[in-house]
This record gives sequence, C-alpha cells and structure tokens, in this order.
Amino acid sequence: RELFHAMARFGPKLERQQILLGRFVDIGTELFAITASCSRAQSLETKEALAVADYFCRISRLKIEALFRDVHDNRDAEGYRLAQQVLAGKFNWLQDGIVD
Repeated sequence: RELFHAMARFGPKLERQQILLGRFVDIGTELFAITASCSRAQSLETKEALAVADYFCRISRLKIEALFRDVHDNRDAEGYRLAQQVLAGKFNWLQDGIVD
C-alpha cells in the first residue's frame, strides 16, 4: 500500500526518489529473508530451527517497522538540499588538509 501511495504521490518522478525506493527495496528484502528462513526452518522440522527462525523474524519485523516509519518521517529533503550545496562547491573547505 505504501509503495502504491508513493507512486500516486510522485508519479513519474518517483524514480528520482532513490532513498525512498531504497527503503521499499530493503522492506522487500527483509520479507524475502523472513520467508526463506521460515521455509527452511519448517523443512528441518526441529524446535531449534524454529526458535532461530522465530528470533530472526522478530528482528526483521523491527527493521521493517523502522523502514516504514522512515518512509514518512525522514530528512530526505534536507539531505538533498545539503548535497546540492556540496556539489555546488559551498563546502570545499572540508577538503582542506586531506592528503592526495
């Protein structure tokens, strides 16, 4: 749902929202890892394998929840503006003292 909302909000410009898209990719990756670990644990049919998969899934769920929070509550626009200033040469003083 969140991805479709982003598609409706940004339209064709969604491809420019690389950090946002990266979050959706990370969510999908976590979901795939959950599915794979649960499938493997079920095929092994041991309590230990299920316990490990359960723990992994709980940790992954926390990551997914954080990624969904970051879809709406982030500093992407602020970071983009700062990056534009860096590219414009306004922060060249940061390079002072760096050895080539």
